[in-house]
Amino acid sequence: DAEETRRLRRQAAALRRERRRIGEGGALAFSFASHFGHVHVRGGFGLVVGNPPWVRLHNIPPAARVRLRERFEIYRDPGWQPAPLDAGPKPGFGPQVDLAALFVERSVALAAAGGTVALLLPAKLWRSLSGGGVRRLLSSRTEIRHLGDWTDAPSSFDAAVYPSFIVTRRASATDGSAPMAVSVRRRTVDHSWQGKAGEQQYSADRSSPWLLLPPEVRAAFDRLAAAGPTIGSGALGRATLGVKSGCNDAFMLQVSHDLGDASASDETLSVEHLGRRGQVERGVLRPLLRGDALAPWVVPASRRAILWTHAPGGAPLDVLPAGAARWLAPWRRRLASRSDLHGARAWWMLFRTEGADASRPRVVWSDFGRAPRAALLAAGEPTVPLNSCYVLPCDDERDALALTALLNSPVAAAWLNVLAEPARGGWHRYLAWTVSLLPLPRDWARARALLAPLAERAILGVAPSPLELTAATCDAYRVAASAMEPLLGWSR
Repeated sequence: DAEETRRLRRQAAALRRERRRIGEGGALAFSFASHFGHVHVRGGFGLVVGNPPWVRLHNIPPAARVRLRERFEIYRDPGWQPAPLDAGPKPGFGPQVDLAALFVERSVALAAAGGTVALLLPAKLWRSLSGGGVRRLLSSRTEIRHLGDWTDAPSSFDAAVYPSFIVTRRASATDGSAPMAVSVRRRTVDHSWQGKAGEQQYSADRSSPWLLLPPEVRAAFDRLAAAGPTIGSGALGRATLGVKSGCNDAFMLQVSHDLGDASASDETLSVEHLGRRGQVERGVLRPLLRGDALAPWVVPASRRAILWTHAPGGAPLDVLPAGAARWLAPWRRRLASRSDLHGARAWWMLFRTEGADASRPRVVWSDFGRAPRAALLAAGEPTVPLNSCYVLPCDDERDALALTALLNSPVAAAWLNVLAEPARGGWHRYLAWTVSLLPLPRDWARARALLAPLAERAILGVAPSPLELTAATCDAYRVAASAMEPLLGWSR
């Protein structure tokens, strides 16, 4: 009859959807309640052990991501947002979560009350913003018994990974008093100590980064953290990411002459990139700074340039000059398809151009390195930092000089390396949120008087020694250099 026909059609449609789901990488139908009924009856497994896959969710098909978002709290969680930057919960961290974090949530759910979960996991879960959800889950629903970090250990894997492990016990309520063992491998030396769950948190917020530091190192870290307001408080300005093009090959050029040569009168300059040559108007060329080329104190001379398609006020040009138009013409289709345009008519525009505003002195640092590398761009300096740099404009040049000295100091490097996400070969990622947490000396006027002259000397070619810079920085913070030695030694 008609009802039976409709039922069969619904079943057929459901089977087609299931076949399509499995074809897109979905798992075969499985239920612990039915396949492990005896475990389900007693409330879960006594032991869950695993090495889950380490995969960013943006590498998973969109349809699968929708299902994961519906199923996993950690995927829906907004992560952790540092207080200085917080203006309410921020969406967008979910797609950055590693698939391994979802395995943590599932593993905890499968463990019985009092059961143990032991997992090999990426170390970034303990420091990254997007790892806030998994840190909150583990801190609130389990008692952590052993936490280890092998980020700095000699590589045991073919891939570039930063491994860690956790052994934790599922508990319905935790008060932070449970003993916890911590192990950190630094190159060829193992460091182990005993502590209590919760002591590893950066702040009282359970989703904040976990800092795996011996007690004496943590004491030095906390002492500096309490020495003044953070950079992110906005006392000196707000850091932004550098300019984004969405297609570097279209805008990045090598020029035939130094753009800073005031004696040159050519209206157009010879340019080249990837074997292509042309002539572009001098007025739409500005010096270019990439993070990998950034050196401490001063920006090195270079003939790299960016085709600057914006007017002095920041808006995109209404019409491109002839030479610039000819250069960009082969890229028009690709440039017009950039998602950042959001329907804008000027297909030649660049994005996040506030970092290129030269009306004030700018402190710039590379987003990646063994230690922060900061340089000063004086007011009027036309250099355009790309999005591999961060930019913090200051109203006062003395503030900019002092901040440059502070970021180049061994003390700041040691403090930031505790928080910064790890990268290959002992390098770190100095993201805006990471640097925003660095404290400024409370008596900033005094600190500026101590640090700005060092930056002035360095810009003139006489850089202070690490020892001199360390002493001046500790004096600026009003902390004894000996009190910082555990932190400095840990960084070394």
